[in-house]
Amino acid sequence: CLTQAGAFATQLTAARCEVVEFHKRKGNDFRLPTRIAASARQHRLDILHARGWPALVETALAARLARVRRTVYGFHGKTMADLQGWGLKRRLLQRLAIRWYDHAVTLNPLMQMDFAAESGLSASRIRVIANGVDIDTFYPRDAKAALRAEFGIPQDRFVIGNVARLDPVKNHEVILRTIARLRSQEGGTPYFVLVGEGPHRAVLEHEVEQLGLKGDVQFLGYSQRIPELLNCMDLYIQSSFYEGFSNTIIEAMACELPLLATHVGGTADVFPPSLEGIYFRPNDEETLAVLILQMRQDSCLSARVARQMRRHVVEHFSVHMMVRRYEALYLELMEKN
Repeated sequence: CLTQAGAFATQLTAARCEVVEFHKRKGNDFRLPTRIAASARQHRLDILHARGWPALVETALAARLARVRRTVYGFHGKTMADLQGWGLKRRLLQRLAIRWYDHAVTLNPLMQMDFAAESGLSASRIRVIANGVDIDTFYPRDAKAALRAEFGIPQDRFVIGNVARLDPVKNHEVILRTIARLRSQEGGTPYFVLVGEGPHRAVLEHEVEQLGLKGDVQFLGYSQRIPELLNCMDLYIQSSFYEGFSNTIIEAMACELPLLATHVGGTADVFPPSLEGIYFRPNDEETLAVLILQMRQDSCLSARVARQMRRHVVEHFSVHMMVRRYEALYLELMEKN
């Protein structure tokens, strides 16, 4: 970890993985490459795999210092700041640093083309490996009433859910505004459960108050019980301005939930190609309201969509498939002269 171990560290250590913390200072920390290099030498690493801009330059330098045989860089998505554009310095640094990597990984073909254009790296050196979900952990459970009681979620409401970092790029406001629109519709106001933490929480809480939705929205914060929370929901909505590849989408699909999503980034690559009528444009409250009503009023439609979602994830996005693809890439790189 560049800074310090987060909430997933306990899961890694339980699986007998060592977690090393580098306590990176805010901004540029010129101690970091030597620290990573020292750890790489200590552990006699053959491959260093960096993920995301914060690790790009430092890991490339560390690999050179430690003479690590192979390097891989993972491009997994963008923040709101990324969408608004990088400065010249950062663009130049990325183009220079990426040349020190043997290979890059993105999560879908659209991201592959995007990263090739941004970094100048040849598409032939960018492997597409989709994320995977543990289908034995994320599955539909016949315990909705008991789970709702446990988490304090109303039994008699149509529950919409989202699991995400509370960040402007996730565009949760459009869901809140759409729920407010549906107040007067038959069936009453949907109930919105938002799972996650982030810097945008105070803004969203203020929006809830402004829209008069305090009794209709529940902020559950960070949770390690995502499978159980997904099984409390009737409908999952992904409203982002951008998604490279959403782990929470495939987790919701694995739990056999019907989904609605913005047609952005690589989201369409995740869903069954034959499935239509589940997309809306970012900030298109009118279309989203219509789609929510369809899913709420047509139980046959929502059940059919949910079954297709689960089947598609099992066939294409299991964690076992993901592990095999990474293993194949690492072996391929090590076999090169």
